[in-house]
Amino acid sequence: MQISFDTATLTMAYEMGKPAPSGVVVNAVAQGQASAKLFVDVTTPTGQPDPNIENVQVAITGMSARMVVTPKAGLAPNVYKGTLIFRACPAAACAVNYAGSPWPVSYTLTVTTTYAKLDTSAFGTPRTMVYDPVRGDVYASYPTFASVGLSAIARFRWSGAGWTSSTLSIPGLYDIALASDASVLAATDSSNKVNLIDLASFRVKNSFVSGTGIANVGSYSEVGIAFTKDGKLWMPTGTSLDWHGLGFFDLRTSTFGGASPPCTNCFSGPFFAVSGDGSRLMITQSASISPRPPMLYMDLADGKIRTNPIGLTFFYSLTSLSDNGDRFLMGGHTVYDRSFGTVGTVPQPNEGIRAAQLSPDGRRAYVLSYAIEPGTASPPVVQVFDSSAAAGTQLNLPLVGTFTIPDWPGCQASAYPATCYQPRMRLTPDGNNLLLLGDKNLIIAPIPKALSGLAP
Repeated sequence: MQISFDTATLTMAYEMGKPAPSGVVVNAVAQGQASAKLFVDVTTPTGQPDPNIENVQVAITGMSARMVVTPKAGLAPNVYKGTLIFRACPAAACAVNYAGSPWPVSYTLTVTTTYAKLDTSAFGTPRTMVYDPVRGDVYASYPTFASVGLSAIARFRWSGAGWTSSTLSIPGLYDIALASDASVLAATDSSNKVNLIDLASFRVKNSFVSGTGIANVGSYSEVGIAFTKDGKLWMPTGTSLDWHGLGFFDLRTSTFGGASPPCTNCFSGPFFAVSGDGSRLMITQSASISPRPPMLYMDLADGKIRTNPIGLTFFYSLTSLSDNGDRFLMGGHTVYDRSFGTVGTVPQPNEGIRAAQLSPDGRRAYVLSYAIEPGTASPPVVQVFDSSAAAGTQLNLPLVGTFTIPDWPGCQASAYPATCYQPRMRLTPDGNNLLLLGDKNLIIAPIPKALSGLAP
């Protein structure tokens, strides 16, 4: 008996908040003995249920089978990939397969979102924003700064009917970071604690006290603590107001440790930028002493902290890495490759850069700009630059195009950003959506496909 299937690939898509599609079809036809029977079993390579698939319905008519694969509704915006194994057998137990079986079918499921705005002005000024790609939640830290602030973490979650918010009080909150595998959220505080937060319950499940102290680098830097993929949470250490060390908390062993060699120039620092997969860490030692010490970096391939080879010194914000660390946007001004070769500079908009972010694949740099004068009616604009070229081939990044954001994430003021905070920008890991958070709104803005550099 010979079985033949009509496809080896499936493509599915739906918008977050809308019902999942009814399903896609795989057909199979068996040829051979007229007296034989046909049974079809569907599994995965591991034998475990696929978290992205709701069900596979099988209908058999004679020696033909029709399988309908239905994706799971309510998934976070992302591109999900997987493989289903179709087995055609003469008996329901499928101990024996017909020729042509088992048959692997790969799928791609794309979940996108529509434009959304959530008023966050009641929470005040955010410091750090992180996106949980597994659950689709956005987290923001709201530390107390200059006697103002909730000293709490806010979680923004899609409920199926709209975005909702909740808060978790962390007395003396410094900063937050999400583990590279999205397994836990960590928060540091003024009691020298690392608080590990369960993402399902949004509650502190464990707290660990550092004997050497956990320092605060203020609320102007964008990332004050950062996870690498080995489970280490990197942070400023010590009890001095200004002179700090560079240390870590290890999730695997629940212990604290220090960098080797120690950071001797960490004055009012360090602060960080990290690749999406946690494989490369960028470290600013200080932006407050002269001469400024060089920026450091670390690759998890060998775990060694090195000085960057081209004399880069510091960044506060507007800095990001591609998912694998092969592209690096520094300070909203220049994109470098993994070896610190210059990919190109970012032409600066007339209104100034309010936020900037590199795409997960490193092929695009997104720059948000808008006028800061109160009452200026022109909406925020996102400029999209091509950052995919090889280093050393161009001076400026080419402009791919622009699109507008209907609303302002942060307030406008003549003394920007002293009275209005520079908004934070992130991208969802699929590269399809911008997340903007200021002291006014959380904005989720789909990126036009023609500008994203992603395959249509």
